[in-house]
Amino acid sequence: MESFSKKVRTFDAFPKVDAQHQVRSSRGGFSTLLTIFCGLLILWVEVGGFLGGYVDHQFTVDPEIRSQLSINMDLLVAMPCEFIHTNVMDITDDKFLAGELLNFEGTNFFLPPTFDINNENAKYETPELDEVMQESLRAQFMSEGHRSNQGAPGCHIFGSIPVNQVSGDFHITGKGIGYRDRSNVPMDALNFSHVINEFSYGEFYPFINNPLDFSGKTTEDSLQAYKYYTKVVPTEYERLGILIDTNQYSLTEQHITYEIKTDGKLSGLPGIFFKYEFEPIRLKIIERRIPFIQFVSRLATIIGGLVVLAGYLYRLYESILSVLFGKKYVNRDTEKPGGLLDSKTPPIESKNY
Repeated sequence: MESFSKKVRTFDAFPKVDAQHQVRSSRGGFSTLLTIFCGLLILWVEVGGFLGGYVDHQFTVDPEIRSQLSINMDLLVAMPCEFIHTNVMDITDDKFLAGELLNFEGTNFFLPPTFDINNENAKYETPELDEVMQESLRAQFMSEGHRSNQGAPGCHIFGSIPVNQVSGDFHITGKGIGYRDRSNVPMDALNFSHVINEFSYGEFYPFINNPLDFSGKTTEDSLQAYKYYTKVVPTEYERLGILIDTNQYSLTEQHITYEIKTDGKLSGLPGIFFKYEFEPIRLKIIERRIPFIQFVSRLATIIGGLVVLAGYLYRLYESILSVLFGKKYVNRDTEKPGGLLDSKTPPIESKNY
């Protein structure tokens, strides 16, 4: 038992090199300081990454069956409200008179200076998790079916309308053109120039950016049609238990100028068309953190690898110096520890005779 305890006391899992076999040099000290600095930098980055987590993107089949969702819009059309007809039509042939819920306010048509006008919406980027969490303020329009100043040269259309969650389109056309109506708008009075401040699907989050937001189109042709094809993907954002359920959509555009045929009929229906399709998948954007044990293991592995790599690089550097300049150049700045006073050789005792 005594021999076992003695072995335990003398056991060293990390055996040290005797001082008489060690060599100090300025290059070795600099290498040690550089290794420590890199280790601290890696430690800072890894701890920050562990505390901040990482964003995980997952695509899954949408398990929820929804019958309806809302289309939220806020746009300005360069035509009097009394000339405008709005409608929703989907593949079930279910027609919904959107004008009963939307608000129409007559105003002057203008182009906001910060809006993207007459450009394709090709620079849109999906909002990041931090951006969505900061701007996820749910809202709703305070009025429905409001009408005012119908004869003004421009029409401000805003509100939310429920639609079936199937393929369909929401369109803005002229009264009596393509549909039977009590009044018919003269062809030369049509002008579908427009600016879009908001166009989104699902819950209304006015501060989350969407592909059609802050965009617009202008035209001088009265028989112009603007068609926006959107593919809607249900999207969940989650951080620290806070869940935001919204919808993103991709966008393609088509601009067509129609003509009047020889028989007096139009070759197509001018207007503004928002066609939508719903994808059967769901995108989940979740902030996660790795387990603490996995973090410690990863950190230990990185630091250990750094120390081993630093040793190899230092020996390689010494070998290169030795080949290029010789061993005398390499050893001239080295210093072995110990000296005459530190020698372990017992001193010679003087004897008096």
